[in-house]
Parts: sequence; structure tokens; C-alpha cells
Amino acid sequence: MKNPILLSNSDLLKISSNLIEKSASIRFRAKGFSMRPFIQDGDLITVSPLRDYPIRAGDVVLYKTADDQAIVHRVIRKTKIDGRAVFFIKGDAVFGQSEKVASERVLGRVAAFERDRWERRLDTKLYRIIGLFFAGLSPFSRWIYPMVSRLKYKTHKHLGIILEKLQSLKLYSHLAKKLMNGNIYYQIATPDDASSLSLLYRYNQQPESENSANTFYEQLKNPEQSGYWLVAKRKDVVVGGVTLSKFQESDYPHAGWWLFGMKVNWRYRKMGIGEKLTKMAAGFAAKHGASEIKLLVFEDAKPANNLYRKSGFRQISVPELDKELQQEAKKNSRLRIILAKDIKSW
Repeated sequence: MKNPILLSNSDLLKISSNLIEKSASIRFRAKGFSMRPFIQDGDLITVSPLRDYPIRAGDVVLYKTADDQAIVHRVIRKTKIDGRAVFFIKGDAVFGQSEKVASERVLGRVAAFERDRWERRLDTKLYRIIGLFFAGLSPFSRWIYPMVSRLKYKTHKHLGIILEKLQSLKLYSHLAKKLMNGNIYYQIATPDDASSLSLLYRYNQQPESENSANTFYEQLKNPEQSGYWLVAKRKDVVVGGVTLSKFQESDYPHAGWWLFGMKVNWRYRKMGIGEKLTKMAAGFAAKHGASEIKLLVFEDAKPANNLYRKSGFRQISVPELDKELQQEAKKNSRLRIILAKDIKSW
């Protein structure tokens, strides 16, 4: 979504109500976890006017709650009370009772949602069946959702172990680089990458991080203050990232250019992405007058250490910072060390 606008929930409710009353559709980013796994935090939702479309059980709708909040949840069932249509609406991942909603509070129907640039239309027969399936499961969500989550976690864990073993083979790395050559590109992240970065770093799955995409968005608007995010992307989806930050001499012992938070999606490891991001960071810092970049890494993190040593980093000592790291190691039993790489200013 180009040039996104950040809105409060009350603003979203006001704007969506006005647009839908004029028979216009509205698009916005999903926020929260109440519709997982069907709709996830960061998905791009399209809401269409109701017009003459009859809302049915299984449909996903945008409605106004009793306390004037705009919410996207699923219609579990429809009934009539005193001759007026009433809907019972609930999020797929919500364990409590469904909410009774009068028809006039239903603003529009979710016609589609987009994830990773792939749009799912909800007006097809397939998604009609899927919607009825989720509606039927709703009374049992308290038991089904935790069970499915555990099953999904175990499945991903086993697949991750298998992939990790494959990635340890030199042949895998060679073939992966060949197949992905030209499909991955590198750039300085823009505010448009906020949702994708949130997914990569899994901030969207942390309940305490209420609006992770917006947090990234604000950081990406002010890179001079919060750091430059360097990203690797495939089909406009961020698959790897690292932050490059500059600290002033007054910030000693943290003065200078530093790398933080290197992360590569587990499916894309052993493809040279981390190495290229590191090289990109060195070039960017050199272009801005740096003669050295530094980073912190756990001493026992062999893959990370191998990557940085291969990229020309060496261990250094900054006495004041060394003391901080020693104190930190006493608390969590893991020692972080300082690595530095000399670079030439351009």
C-alpha cells in the first residue's frame, strides 16, 4: 500500500462509515490477533458496502461495537428479534461468547484480504465453505485453538529441524544460491516495509506489542534518529534485515556505527543473504564517512560468528563496554563480545 495513513480506531470508524455510506470500498491493515489464523496482523483488508447483499453465517464483517470501536469479526449466526435482523459475531481466536450486534451496526462485508501480495477473495464458493467451517467451530474455539496452535508449533519445529540439516550441506547452499540468484534484491527499508518487517521479526505475534507495524512505520520515517533498516526482499516481502545505527562521541562507549538485529527468514538461510546485508551496511557506513563498523554477538553463537569473521570482522576490546557485557553475562550466563570491521570511506 503506497503512502499509508496512520489512523486511530475512532478515525477508522468515522472514515469507513462515511465511505461505505457512499457505496465506496475501504482498505486498511488488520491489527490484532482475534481473527487468527484466517486473518493475521498486517493483512490488507478490503471492506465493501453491503448494498443488497444478505449477510450470512460465515461472513466476515466490519461492525461498530457498543463502545464505538471498529472491529472485523465473523458472523456466527443470524436471527430476528422483534422483527429486526440481529447477528451474533465473534473473532475466530476469541474464546468468549459471541457479541449480539444489531443490523444497523454492521458497516460492511470483508470482500478480500491480501497477504504477501496474494489476494484472497471471500466471495468465492471455496471461502464461503471455509467461512461456514470457522463459524461452526466457533463454540469449540476454547479447546480447538490451543490444540491447533500446539500442532502447528510442533510441525514447524520438525520441519525446521529437517531444513536445518539440509542447510548444513554444502550442496544445498550451492543450489539455493543458484536458484535464488536474481530473485532477491537489497535496499534501504521504507515505511511501506513496516508490516513485512514486523512479520519477519515476529513482533506481530507478541501481545504486548499492540501495534508493531506502526512502530516500525515511525522508525522507518526517521532513519537518522532510529537507525537505517537494510533489507533483503523477495517479491516485495522482506526475508532478511539488519539495522545500522550511528551514535555520537557523547554516547561513548557506544560511539560510532553499529549493526543490530541481523535476521534472515529460516527458509532463506545459507543463501548468502546475511553476508550481502553486512557488505551493504559496510558500504553505506563508508559512504557516510565511517572508518569502522561494530556489532555485538554472543560468543557461543557459532553461525553468526562464522558469518561476521568471514566478512572481515575481528574481536576488539572497549574497556567500559566490556565491563557492561561481563555484568550482563553474570545475569543470563551468556557473554556477548565486540566485533569490528575496518572500512574505507568513499
